[in-house]
Amino acid sequence: MTILDILGGTLIDGTGAPPRRPGGLRIVGDRIAAVWDGPFLPAQFATPADRTIDATGLTVMPGLIDGHVHMSYGEGRTAEELDVYSSPEWSAIRSVWNARKVLKAGVTTIIDPGSTYNVSVAVRDAIANGMFPGPRVYSAGRHISADGGFADYFPSWIGMPDSAEGVLCGTRDEMLREVRRQVKNRVDFIKLSGDSQAQETRMDSGPCFTDDEFQAMIGMAHQLGRKVAIHARHAQTILKAAAFGVDWIYHASHLRERDLTVVKQSGVYLCPTLTFAVNIIDYGKECGSTDKHIDLRKREVDGLVRTYQMVRKAGIPIMAGTESGFAMCPYGDWHARELELLVDLCGLSAMEAIVAGTHTNARAIGADADVGSLQVGRYGDVLLVRGDPLQRISVLQEPANILAVIKGGVETDLTPVPPRRRMGHEAGFAVSDKLLARDPTTLRVSARLP
Repeated sequence: MTILDILGGTLIDGTGAPPRRPGGLRIVGDRIAAVWDGPFLPAQFATPADRTIDATGLTVMPGLIDGHVHMSYGEGRTAEELDVYSSPEWSAIRSVWNARKVLKAGVTTIIDPGSTYNVSVAVRDAIANGMFPGPRVYSAGRHISADGGFADYFPSWIGMPDSAEGVLCGTRDEMLREVRRQVKNRVDFIKLSGDSQAQETRMDSGPCFTDDEFQAMIGMAHQLGRKVAIHARHAQTILKAAAFGVDWIYHASHLRERDLTVVKQSGVYLCPTLTFAVNIIDYGKECGSTDKHIDLRKREVDGLVRTYQMVRKAGIPIMAGTESGFAMCPYGDWHARELELLVDLCGLSAMEAIVAGTHTNARAIGADADVGSLQVGRYGDVLLVRGDPLQRISVLQEPANILAVIKGGVETDLTPVPPRRRMGHEAGFAVSDKLLARDPTTLRVSARLP
């Protein structure tokens, strides 16, 4: 097995512990074998390294984990493009192409909470088998939804095609069968679409599932050894999901203060996905969003800021995820912006934001023994960064500052992925050349904490 030593950098281990200034680590094979204080290799290591990296003046930290990436969505603008126009073959090939961009941005692990077809599982396995470069992937299948629920976009006479991001289940038995089917097809976790479409206009509307349906699906998934995540922006859905034992909630945009105690006692993790909403506000026009949709996202961001300021004070664990995969969140461009927004809008410290985007995400999916921190026994997933993200978190969003991405002890080729030609139907839905040509480092959210 090869040995890699990284010496002399400011080492942030991802757990929230004070940084080692300086520190070092040794990776043997694909796992971290030792971490220490000081600029030099400790004397007890008799075996010389095959390679040594001098990280003096650099930050050494865990590879980022993006808790919300849809690898199969292909940067689409519309439900039709996501759910209808892409074949499983094209979606899979496009996904492994885009996975390289994610890894090169410093993201060594992603959580994919919803896939068209079963593409995410195939991409996960292809990357794990060394066929293509990309991050480690923790995969869900299609969102499980009920009639009128989130992801039930199309008219009733169309329903949900087999290609859709969601799967429509009309009865409790159908929901349980779908949980079993997805576990059979080797998903890592189950994703529920909890909100009802009515909540887009009526904030007091309840979730699309009954209490019995919630309990049955969550209970079955846990019985089969799978965690459960849920899309839940609205108050009643958030409360029900937490009370019935989901493992993490995406968005939680409009959590009520009176429900904080229940949510905290449940042990659930919350993932705001600020980047998706803020990018729609800032660049939605260039991606085809209507004024009505942009106004909706402005209200959502207001809710997210209020919610996560409360959540932070309450000590509820906060994840970090961007929802990359849509037109306004292209792969490889925005993954560290979520950390910046958590600091600028929700009041997290830079260290808290880094922990959210590494160790907390790993804990949420039950993978903290493998990823999310620079501790002995974890995979050697490491970033070498120019600058100090504890002083300026936005350095992680600037590609020129990501000097090395190491996954499992192997350095990633950071040569930019060449642009691909858009095929057929995609041309009409593509992000504008103007947006693609922009430098993400120049794009900053205008809102700030008061």
